[in-house]
Amino acid sequence: MAGERKFIRENTNRILIKEFLIKKIEGAGFGGMSIQRTPMGTRINILVERPGMVIGKGGSKIKEITTEIRDKFNVENPQIEIQEAGSRASLNAQIMAEKLAEALERGWHFRRAGHSTIRRIMMSGAKGCQIIIAGKLTGARHRTEKFTQGHVKYCGETAKEVMDRGFAIAKLKAGVLGVKVGIMRPDAKLPDEITIKIPEKEKEKEKEETKETKKTEDKQESKKEKKTDIKKLAEMQGVGPSIVKKFKKAGIKTLEELYEMDVDGLSAINGIGRKTAETIVKNLKKLLEEVA
Repeated sequence: MAGERKFIRENTNRILIKEFLIKKIEGAGFGGMSIQRTPMGTRINILVERPGMVIGKGGSKIKEITTEIRDKFNVENPQIEIQEAGSRASLNAQIMAEKLAEALERGWHFRRAGHSTIRRIMMSGAKGCQIIIAGKLTGARHRTEKFTQGHVKYCGETAKEVMDRGFAIAKLKAGVLGVKVGIMRPDAKLPDEITIKIPEKEKEKEKEETKETKKTEDKQESKKEKKTDIKKLAEMQGVGPSIVKKFKKAGIKTLEELYEMDVDGLSAINGIGRKTAETIVKNLKKLLEEVA
């Protein structure tokens, strides 16, 4: 029973220290903390957006916080380490909740502030996000406004694993507004996301198949691209160089272009008779096969 009481006392102390730090370093962008017991004492890691505001001039503020934590919460030799959130700030639910609360206190309209915050979070690469603002938003009565984008998990073990949650308070003239922010991290893996691992032998087979298909495609493309000069038409019986010149004059430069035309189309060209056109249509396919 004594052991259980110890765990309860330590966890209660942890929550009280967190609440104390949120109030003490207000405006610095508190993003969470972790407490570790070491042989040298108790290490407290604090994640903040603006470390300068926590450290203070010549380290005066951090010394004050250390003393208060030691005296108020009976922590043995506390050693505070400050970590800067940096680019990760937009994906930290607590920092974004505080930023949103600050924006509301500065006079931003709740819809504008909510949409702006959710846009910033999603642009940082989050899989999903939900913002809840509750309080006297537009009148004397309390109401709740929700802003949701992407994929959000609400309950269960999955929600605990993939969702990062933050809470802040905005103090306005009309009353207090509560701000809740839930962010699904970019690296979050959901239970229904399955990755199939292909064996090495099958991978090699697929590679060989793709190579073969590519070769056949390249051959077909080369065949399509191959063009036969119209001069070759002079080799056909009953067709002389003068007829080749007439085709060239009409703008026909290859046998392939000629093959696409019918008897009427060929006879319509100036200087090409119907009998010549019929001869060309009849023997052109054979000529193209010989050339290929």
